[in-house]
Amino acid sequence: MTIEMTGAELSNEERIAAIESMELSDVTTRSQWRIQSLRGTADTHQSEKGESALVTGNSVLSFVGGLTPQQKQDVQDCVLFAQLATDKAFPDKKRRQERFDFYSDVLTLCGWGATNNSIKEVTGLKQKFTMDQVALEIISSVIGVNKVLLDIVAVVFKALQKNPKALALFENEESGNESADFQILPCIGTVDGEVVMIKSAFHITSPKRITKVLFWEWSSNSVRLYAGANNTTLNQKVYAGVRQSISDKLAYTTKKRIERIEI
Repeated sequence: MTIEMTGAELSNEERIAAIESMELSDVTTRSQWRIQSLRGTADTHQSEKGESALVTGNSVLSFVGGLTPQQKQDVQDCVLFAQLATDKAFPDKKRRQERFDFYSDVLTLCGWGATNNSIKEVTGLKQKFTMDQVALEIISSVIGVNKVLLDIVAVVFKALQKNPKALALFENEESGNESADFQILPCIGTVDGEVVMIKSAFHITSPKRITKVLFWEWSSNSVRLYAGANNTTLNQKVYAGVRQSISDKLAYTTKKRIERIEI
């Protein structure tokens, strides 16, 4: 499945038509019972500095830098929409590049800037490691000197480790298969009012069924890890034109896959 699009050349009507034609994955029983739907409340739990975070399916979102409640909600909705559309179009997690390409295309359709859609094998892993450690290293290679973003991701990981409900949602999305995907998505608001996201995506393959992801100690000879990370900025004018269509699509699914992380 491909999305017929030419980035910024698409009209608002063409974007809406493409969005409305997409199917979203169905609710999974194993996660439905334990998760409170939080669409519309992305800004309700945050630190005194205005930092906030949440798990939405297999993505961990974090926000810093004075983002407005509407901006946070927009990020949350388009990330969830892209994830559900990808899960429906490519349910087989082993098709990692196709899933990554499609996920990236959906985000571009929503108004995020196009990025280099490559997900490559991570080499030089330590003999023993955890995925949260590797994720921090990969994100740091993208954000450079922006220590604020890296610090908030580290804080979020620590908070997530202490939040059984949010962690169970994240782990349950990926457990039971030999392949798993997850995204770590720190977002920051710039002084100019822009919304910038580090789109970092990860894919794991293992000869054994995966039951835990982030904080499990892995052996480098028992797992293969692929990753891709880029900066991308939301065109808020474009997203405003498709916001209602995405909100309507999400309202039609009963999947409740969002959990706040208190930091």
